[in-house]
Amino acid sequence: TKLAEVEAGLSGHSDQLTTLETRLNDVAAANKSLQLQVEDLISRSKRQDVCVIGLPEDSETGYPTQFMAELFKEVLDDEAFPNLAELDRAHRSLAPKALPGGRPRPILVLWWAREHGDITFQGHKIKFYQDFSSNLAKKWSTFNDIKSTLYKKGIRFGLIYPARLRPTGEIQTFLITRPCGDTYWTTLILWPLKCHQSLLTF
Repeated sequence: TKLAEVEAGLSGHSDQLTTLETRLNDVAAANKSLQLQVEDLISRSKRQDVCVIGLPEDSETGYPTQFMAELFKEVLDDEAFPNLAELDRAHRSLAPKALPGGRPRPILVLWWAREHGDITFQGHKIKFYQDFSSNLAKKWSTFNDIKSTLYKKGIRFGLIYPARLRPTGEIQTFLITRPCGDTYWTTLILWPLKCHQSLLTF
């Protein structure tokens, strides 16, 4: 009958939709995995980058790489740079050029270095930071409140790549709140006297 044919057709469509849904879930999972792998590759490649904050626009007119090598030689002591640093490249970030008097764009330098303290160059205070991908920077920023809490309590801590916070030393009970994905959670951390291996991670 026509009713039976319609029911059979609907059943077939239902099976097809179920199959498509399963395939879509598989593709979504594979895409998520690829995104994480690409993000990890980008983050690891940028770990050798140094972000220089505070240099006035157009300071590097001409040859940015040569300018940055000479800047490192000038502002850091001879022990750090007895000779000019060998840099692969140096460039401004892709943000629009700052207006006169505005905040200058960072200069990114592909070069191995630790984070440096504040340094003055031609009367301008500049800072050196490791450069990270935007996604990794967002993950690190979620620890800001926790780091503030640890700092106020006099607790030493370190951030571990890619996004882990490791407190060290003698720690008592305190409250930690931070975002995790699309949800927020609050957890009461109970440590005995030592917690050198305790890790807070995503």
